[in-house]
Amino acid sequence: MSDFDFVICIPARYQSSRLPGKPLIKLNGKELILRAVESAHRLGAREVTVATDDMRIATCVREQGYDAVMTNPGHATGTDRIAECADIKQWDNDTWVLNFQGDEPDIPRQNVEQVLQLVEKNPEAVMGTLYQPITELDDVFDPNVVKVVLNDKNRALYFSRAPIPWSQAHFNHQAKRMPNQEIYKRHIGLYVYKVSFLHRFSDLPAAELEQCESLEQLRALASGEQIVVARAVTDMPHGIDTAEDVMRFEQRNKP
Repeated sequence: MSDFDFVICIPARYQSSRLPGKPLIKLNGKELILRAVESAHRLGAREVTVATDDMRIATCVREQGYDAVMTNPGHATGTDRIAECADIKQWDNDTWVLNFQGDEPDIPRQNVEQVLQLVEKNPEAVMGTLYQPITELDDVFDPNVVKVVLNDKNRALYFSRAPIPWSQAHFNHQAKRMPNQEIYKRHIGLYVYKVSFLHRFSDLPAAELEQCESLEQLRALASGEQIVVARAVTDMPHGIDTAEDVMRFEQRNKP
């Protein structure tokens, strides 16, 4: 990794609508949260911390010698949880924090390097994140695949679970086919931001658009902040959201 100074926070809550107790589900004999922590520790951060709402998760992490803090179970988003973690850890306002998704333990190292460089080169943006092209029509219409639309300066205009932008030419009543251009972008939930932004973010009420789409990054856009976005240099492996994802991971990572 570069000499970019940053910390990593892994928000981990116990409840999950599709996979209850997800952080503690074992993949080839090892808990998902431990796989995420081990992966995060290989990325060159100054510090790696799990921010959780459940003592079972904290105990699992601490018993293996890693750091975990207990946070308010009432947080609406992972970013709100990370903001509390920053207070507990007393990270200063200029500290860069990488939000490492606990259900995506195989985040490529190259993508982490890329998103850190992205915010370093774009100081006017409060948040950096990534996307990868959508090539399958089913993914365009899948509400679990979050889409992002950018302006000409690679700033996020909007995030949505809906098929945006809507292609009149390809999605009319007579024909539904995938456009041949790279216009549909799947947002990858890998974020980096400063502690000063986290404090502002957590002080804001949930935005109407955020509540409508159930997408926390819309709170930042609704308040007028800039989010810089780039195409990921390496495709992201599928995260762990369902029992089928667990089986796929175990097949892909056989001991």
